[in-house]
Amino acid sequence: MAARLEISAGTYDVWERTPAHEWTEDRLAALVKALEMTDQQGGWLFRLAVDREMPPSPVSPASTTVPLGPARPSGPAFPYRTPVGPLFPFPSVAAPSDSIDDAPSLDAATRAYLSDYATMMDAVPLPSVLFDRRWDVAHVNPAFQALFRGIGPHPTAMPDQNFLRFVLFHPEAGSVLGDRETSWCLPLLAQLESALERWADDGVLQAIRKDIEDDPIMDAAYRFGLPHWVRATGAAAVHHDGAVRTVYHPDPGWGHAECRIVDETPGTLQDDGYTRMTLVLREPRHAGTPDVRRGKSHLRAVSGT
Repeated sequence: MAARLEISAGTYDVWERTPAHEWTEDRLAALVKALEMTDQQGGWLFRLAVDREMPPSPVSPASTTVPLGPARPSGPAFPYRTPVGPLFPFPSVAAPSDSIDDAPSLDAATRAYLSDYATMMDAVPLPSVLFDRRWDVAHVNPAFQALFRGIGPHPTAMPDQNFLRFVLFHPEAGSVLGDRETSWCLPLLAQLESALERWADDGVLQAIRKDIEDDPIMDAAYRFGLPHWVRATGAAAVHHDGAVRTVYHPDPGWGHAECRIVDETPGTLQDDGYTRMTLVLREPRHAGTPDVRRGKSHLRAVSGT
C-alpha cells in the first residue's frame, strides 16, 4: 500500500496510527486513488472514516462520462447463487459446520424451550430475529421475512444466515436498512470489536474480521472511522436497544419508515449467548404517503404476508 501511495513504509505506519478525525481530505483522496475506488466507493470511505462527504473530483472537459452501476459498498464480489429455499424455524435448520466447532451442545430441555420460543416469535407481527454471539441467525419470524423479501441471493451474507455479514457485505443491505453506514455498519463493527476482545480465538468471528481486512472500505471504517465515531457518539450508541432507525419496507403501505429497535432477550437465551432483536415500525399517516407522520407516535403491527 505504501508503494501505491508513493510514500515510505514508515510514513504509511504513521498514517495508520493517526486518528481518523485528523486525516486531511488530500490524504483520504490519495487513499481513494491508490485503491482505485469509484466516486461512489470513495464517498463511502469518506462517510465511514470521517463522517463527511468526499469533495468532487475535477473532471476534464474532454473526458467521457461512463454510466456506472451501483458501486459495491463492501464485501468480496461473490457470485450469486440460487436461493436454498424458504426460511424455517431454527430447530429445523442445521447451523453451518464452521459455526458450531466450539459451541456447547444444547440439552433436550433447552432445545424444547427454543422450539417453543420460535413458535412465540412467529406469532409476533413485528419483524424479529434471534441470533447467537457470532450473529449466526437461529430464527426469523414471518414479519422479518416480509421486510427482507426483496433481497437478492448471496452465498454468505443473507439476513437469515448471519446478520452481521448481511449488514456489512450484502450489496443490497442499504435497500432495506436506511443510513446503513452510520446507523448499522458502525454500531455492529463496534460490537464485533468488543466480541473479538472477549472471544479472541473464535474462528467464526476471526473469519468475519479477515473478510473486513480484505475489503478496503470496511477495513478503513473499522480501523479509522470506528474510533472517531465512538468518540463522537459515545459508547451508548454502540448498543441497538432503543435506537430509532430508518428502514425501507417493500410493502408500499410502509415504504420509508422509522423503527425502534427493541432488545427483548430473556435471561434463558442470554445465558446461552443469544440476542433477540425486534423492529417496531412506526405507522405512516397514509399508506400512499409513508413519509408523512402523525403528530404523535403510533404503532402498528407488521403483517407477515
